[in-house]
Amino acid sequence: MVQIILTGPTASGKGSVAFELAKRMEASIACMDSMKIYREMDIVTAKPPQERRDRCQYHLIDLIEPEESFSVGRYLPLLEELLESETAAGRPLVIAGGTGLYLKGFLDGLVQGPGANWELRDRLTAEAKESGSASLYARLQEVDPVAAAKLLPSNERRIIRALEFFESSGQPLGDSWEWKGSPRPRGDTVLFGLGWEREALYTRANERVLAMVEQGLFAECEGLLSREPPPGRSASQCIGLREIREGLKAGDSRGAIIETIQKNTRNFIKRQLTWFRKMDVEWLSAGEELEPARVAEAILARLA
Repeated sequence: MVQIILTGPTASGKGSVAFELAKRMEASIACMDSMKIYREMDIVTAKPPQERRDRCQYHLIDLIEPEESFSVGRYLPLLEELLESETAAGRPLVIAGGTGLYLKGFLDGLVQGPGANWELRDRLTAEAKESGSASLYARLQEVDPVAAAKLLPSNERRIIRALEFFESSGQPLGDSWEWKGSPRPRGDTVLFGLGWEREALYTRANERVLAMVEQGLFAECEGLLSREPPPGRSASQCIGLREIREGLKAGDSRGAIIETIQKNTRNFIKRQLTWFRKMDVEWLSAGEELEPARVAEAILARLA
């Protein structure tokens, strides 16, 4: 059974297309999203509305509490287990999501490195804030030149991860780059993406943030921030929750916080597009205005 994966940046409409595709195929949907796995984080992670969940079965969503940590190493075995069970039962499955790390791990295979060392990571992050990422990059060039050559000096997050890997394991990330598993046979998967003109996509992202505010984004996030235990490190990085937390702490106006969420969402889209450029994605034009049913029919025609 050929596996369909539907990806694309935030606000591209992949959730709507996946739903239309699943209806036509009588399939269920596996979410490939690093934030939708958290319970209580519904609006801020743009989970599918209840009417869609009533019509179609969704998997790998609402898995853990916000205070728990999660990783690609935990996600991939769950997805593989789901694929095996659905294939054995003869049921099609549509995988939909925009988390590039999860997608790369699924397609290329993953060798699990040392677990997160938060004390070390916090120290490296503090060093980056004090001295700049360039100093960490110079250190990485000394201890792991192969990994450093794969990164821009400004990619602070990945530089910190590479140094954390080295200091935790005593081994350079180097050529392995954590990806040494067995690649999935390309004939087994078809990877579609929803393509947009950049400015049109940014407009959609801005509008989606406003829609989330109308749905109760601030109330949801304020509830999350006041819960005990509070959201953990992973969940706290969710765009929307992070900006509301920092904005309220700084005494910013609601309008200013919304603008920051919109700006950071656009920046996140840029990073997602960088991930996707490295992958063999068959891009489908969304047109000037997305028509999910039309795109779903185009995918089915392509598979036929």
